[in-house]
Amino acid sequence: MVKRPKREFRYGFTNDSGWGCTIRVTQMLFSHAILRADLGDYTLRGLAQAPIYTFLLMLLNDNMDGRAGAFSIQNVVRMALIFDRYPGEWHGNKSISLVFSHLNKIYRPINNFEVCVFGDDTVFFDKILKKATTPPLNWMKHQRAKFNSLSDENK
Repeated sequence: MVKRPKREFRYGFTNDSGWGCTIRVTQMLFSHAILRADLGDYTLRGLAQAPIYTFLLMLLNDNMDGRAGAFSIQNVVRMALIFDRYPGEWHGNKSISLVFSHLNKIYRPINNFEVCVFGDDTVFFDKILKKATTPPLNWMKHQRAKFNSLSDENK
């Protein structure tokens, strides 16, 4: 087993300058996907009057926490800790995709919105079609059931 060098973790970031670009780009990508799913082809002029727009701004608001700010940078950073990414570290496309996918599974902020992550950078149409046609799984309930089925020593 290869030991990874221990990284220094610094608290007290007051902004995401120099390390939050992938997070912000993914927030924009999600925003555009959600707006396209809800509004179809939209114009900037009509966007401000759309109720989904204000709801979406709330989901991305850095001052909101939990489900209200499901895709806020605070929630992203908390979820990224599971994937061994600390605040101040850069994300790759795979890690940030997994983070947003898990946030979407946990908070379910938008009905009928699923995230499809491809591990080898190849997009498979049949995987997208399967994801689009199967009803969403209650992810939290599934995780609890998996945990409860473990033996006591594995818990």
